[in-house]
Amino acid sequence: MDAEVSVPNDGGDQAKMEAKRVQMMDRLAAIEEARKADADARRAELDAAADPRENIRSFLAGFEERKARVEGEVNSHRSAVGTPDAKPADDLRAALDALQADVIAIERSVAEASYFLPAYDSRACTAAVDHLKKTVADATAELLPRKKFTFSKKKKEATASKPDSEKKETDDVAAQLARIGIRTTMMTTTSGTSGPKGSKEDEGPGVRNRTGETVVVDASSAVGDFELKRLVDCEVYLCNLEPLDAVRACDLRNTRVYVGPVAGSVLLHGADACEFHLCARQVRIHDATNGTSFYVRTASGPIIEHSSDVRFAPYAFGYPGIDEAMEKAGFGGADPGKWREVEDFGWIKQVASPNWRILAESERVPPPKPPSIDAT
Repeated sequence: MDAEVSVPNDGGDQAKMEAKRVQMMDRLAAIEEARKADADARRAELDAAADPRENIRSFLAGFEERKARVEGEVNSHRSAVGTPDAKPADDLRAALDALQADVIAIERSVAEASYFLPAYDSRACTAAVDHLKKTVADATAELLPRKKFTFSKKKKEATASKPDSEKKETDDVAAQLARIGIRTTMMTTTSGTSGPKGSKEDEGPGVRNRTGETVVVDASSAVGDFELKRLVDCEVYLCNLEPLDAVRACDLRNTRVYVGPVAGSVLLHGADACEFHLCARQVRIHDATNGTSFYVRTASGPIIEHSSDVRFAPYAFGYPGIDEAMEKAGFGGADPGKWREVEDFGWIKQVASPNWRILAESERVPPPKPPSIDAT
């Protein structure tokens, strides 16, 4: 009897193996497709949530567009001079103020973008902003020149022959303050410096180089651009009946400053443990520290740079005639509350700046009446 011989079915086994291999490849391909789809979905989600400012190309394109718009409007105002398209002075001032605010907003966006912009682009944008500032400032000086204050001989004689009653009132104020140990100066001139004569840059209306004094600047002296410089342990009152053009303050320590309305800006460099009461179109603060307080009313949020431990509260200074001066400076009506919208240009993180805070109502100190008003 012949033995049965089993012959392997090689063709069938190979077909099964090939089928399994194809199935495995299909499963791997499906897994890879699913992985890619999941990765694409997550990438799209991250792109949607990402800060668009971090797109360098997009930021620079937007920067150039905003820069060109400011330059175009400045050129438009200049070319309109002497034509029917020229704006009235008040409208032109408002337009130039708006351009100045736009430049400040551009400057802030550059500061916020500095952490992702390449160093070269950051420097170029900063230089372009500085040029924009100068462009707007030059246009303002050219199109809205400040009035020059001149005094006739008759006015000087009138000042020299001040009525006895007015002189007595001034003397009474000084005597009243002297009794409580305060050295007082009643400023009644509109040119030169108050305090020891300084360098040529110290010329013009201002209070400078004072220590331990109370200075009351009367309405005729609080005019134009006013400067406060190198004051220690002082108290200064500017009771202007016409809006000041601008106020500059530099190097003040333990000093309290009370100022009427300012049509332009207040620029401060260096304040240690001071107190300011300010009403201005814009307030910009550099190098303030050690609990310096600002009671302000502004058309835009106050700006701080290189400052720490500063506090803010609403403006409440008052004296006879301030309401009319406020109207002339464009501050009629209720305070819009911009004083609390502080911008710290030195703080670009998303969390709130630790360099400033709002004064609690229990901490706020009501401003006093100017000494000359107390005496009447």
